[in-house]
Amino acid sequence: MAEFLKPDLCIIGAGALGTHLAIAARRRGLDVVLVPRPRDEANDPTAGALRRAAFLASAARAHAIRTAGAFGLGNAEPKPNFRAISQRAASIADGATPRATDERLTALGITLLSGETSFTDAKTLRCGETALRAKHFVIATGAAPSIPALPGLDQVSVFTPETIADNLRKLSHLVVIGGTPVAFELAQAYRRIGSDVTLVPQGGLLPGFDPELVTILLRQLREEGVAILDDAEVTAIQPRNQGTGIVLARAGEADRLDVSHILIAIGGQPDLDATLLDPLKLKRAKSGDLALGPDGQTSNRLVTAIGGAAGVDAPHIGLRQATLLLDRLTGRGHGRLDPFHVPRLVDTDPPLAQLGLLPRDEKLRPGQTVLRANLAETDAARATGATGLVKAVVDARGQITSLGAIGAGSGDLAGLVALSGQKLPALTDLVLPPASTGAALVDLATQFAETQPVSKGLPLLKKLRR
Repeated sequence: MAEFLKPDLCIIGAGALGTHLAIAARRRGLDVVLVPRPRDEANDPTAGALRRAAFLASAARAHAIRTAGAFGLGNAEPKPNFRAISQRAASIADGATPRATDERLTALGITLLSGETSFTDAKTLRCGETALRAKHFVIATGAAPSIPALPGLDQVSVFTPETIADNLRKLSHLVVIGGTPVAFELAQAYRRIGSDVTLVPQGGLLPGFDPELVTILLRQLREEGVAILDDAEVTAIQPRNQGTGIVLARAGEADRLDVSHILIAIGGQPDLDATLLDPLKLKRAKSGDLALGPDGQTSNRLVTAIGGAAGVDAPHIGLRQATLLLDRLTGRGHGRLDPFHVPRLVDTDPPLAQLGLLPRDEKLRPGQTVLRANLAETDAARATGATGLVKAVVDARGQITSLGAIGAGSGDLAGLVALSGQKLPALTDLVLPPASTGAALVDLATQFAETQPVSKGLPLLKKLRR
């Protein structure tokens, strides 16, 4: 006889995000069923991001050795050991990623199911011999790397941001196809450890980030030797006995590039199993992805998508979605993601961080103004030789409506602003330790204060004090 369950929450997908949500839900007292899939652990975004961060750290050390002369030390050419770099990154990711074994999950009270899985109607999921009617279903099935339909691409081996982490040898000339944050991060890292690197944005330079700040980042990467072809697009791949040919459309004319390896980093495609989801008849967007509300909810009020399944590439945003979903299910909030409270980051050197969307000056709303602070003018920047810019859009009351920063510590600055409630005047008297990059925020607050009219009662107050 088939078993019938009615849990509070059923999570489909047992990768890092699905497992995190299951454990967090149990801590809040919910009855949870977790349905793993055979490929759940492949290309796990959380572990992948940590492994990539470790690789970037090795590249940063190589760059520091190469440029030590700027700090009164002797320059030297680093000698990267790719096998050691890769093994270190893998070890760090493995050691820091919690091992959510079946035994541990079961001990926490989470029910694990296995078997062929699919919805039988809008409210019922069948997994093997078990049928479920949960109060809420979550699709946490992740995303697969997007691969463009380029002629000849299927005839050559290519890396994705996930698979390139397994590389154990030097890449003599790497072409990075994509304009995503990961594309920029890996392009700079491989250049720093000795590879020739060409970046072809293929669809835009960091879409959604402020063009002024992106221009600063492009200048830095070009100074380090990354060739950025922002006026080109890859149109075809030419397999060869030695190396690979890249056919480009550049400035209206055909061009060619000889490379040794290809990295595709144009983002992810939600992994939406048709066999699993088709019976739900969920509405789709024009892109083919699920049509989602601001809280990630699908057209079926019982089903929510989070993380890669919802088109979210950044692991930290997926984790925030999970927390907000639990808030909504337990009556602690509306569950909607506020983009201002989740900084987006390009983890290059210098890093680029952004909260909200920065409009161009000519598109400002009435009462809004743009304030800028030069990070090179802080004590911290003078000591390290760093440069950068903080740019904020504020309204007439000093409320920060969007903010971008490029330079050392920019991610921390964005996080501090998100935590402050976005009120710039409140940062005027911020007390900071010496040489803090946060001094740039005080600069912005001071600039805003100086634009405010003097209170009418101030002259009278001065007379009374005489």
